[in-house]
Amino acid sequence: MQQPWTGWAILLTINVVVFMLQVLIDPKSLDTPRFEESLVGQWLALDSSQISWLLPMQLFTYQFLHGGVWHLLMNGLGLFFIGRALEPSIGRREVIGLYLVSGVIGALFQLGFAEVFPAQFAGPMVGASAGVFGFMGVLARLFPYREVYLLLFFVLPIRLKLLWVFWGSFAIALFSILAAIRTQTGDSVAHAAHLGGLLYGAFYVAKLVRNGGLMRFVPGIPRVRFVSDGSPKDSGAMRRRNWRKPRVVDAAEVDEGDFISREVDPILDKISKQGIQSLTERERKILDKARSKM
Repeated sequence: MQQPWTGWAILLTINVVVFMLQVLIDPKSLDTPRFEESLVGQWLALDSSQISWLLPMQLFTYQFLHGGVWHLLMNGLGLFFIGRALEPSIGRREVIGLYLVSGVIGALFQLGFAEVFPAQFAGPMVGASAGVFGFMGVLARLFPYREVYLLLFFVLPIRLKLLWVFWGSFAIALFSILAAIRTQTGDSVAHAAHLGGLLYGAFYVAKLVRNGGLMRFVPGIPRVRFVSDGSPKDSGAMRRRNWRKPRVVDAAEVDEGDFISREVDPILDKISKQGIQSLTERERKILDKARSKM
């Protein structure tokens, strides 16, 4: 109970609590015909057909709202499985920041398509799916050769590399967008938001991971370097060996046992062999963090 909550657990809990409040306070928001009359529909959902001064707030509030139990269940499963697999590689704060920014980028994609093709893409939007697709984009680009099991049509188990999951998700989103444009009919799924979240995840790995992640833009928070826990082939760093730098770990985001075994023990071995004067500045900082944690 003394360990801090993981980022994906915080996000999942907020989504569940907000949905319970929707059910209790604003049941109209779960009824599609009456959605626009609801409090959620008028103030908190992102309506790409009626952009107002509330847009800056709605870019974030829509990410924690859902249209029904099934909608929440699907996004909740994505947060649980993908977020739990991703967080050990990038940390709690990065997971939360990634979710929020992926949701914003996905919303902007949806708004852009709605501006050009209003009949197909304009309308109210709620849900965590853009953030979940952002998670998938990062995980698949960090570990493209890691294999996962999926239930095709929720029945047939198949094993796929994350590389193919990424490109499959990209193809489905793109095909759905082109089909909507061609047939001039839309559906209730925000395919453009999914595409935006997925592409932002790929951008995050390509441009931000090697430079300290999202937190490098927040004053007062130390930059974090990431390193894969697998081989270069498994991590997707085959052509970017300079990316595989030592990770500076935030001791508040890992439990004591992992922190000591992964970071402190090698330094203690080095001291016993070469003396304390051989430590680098980074290694001295890790020892200071270990002392504060203990």
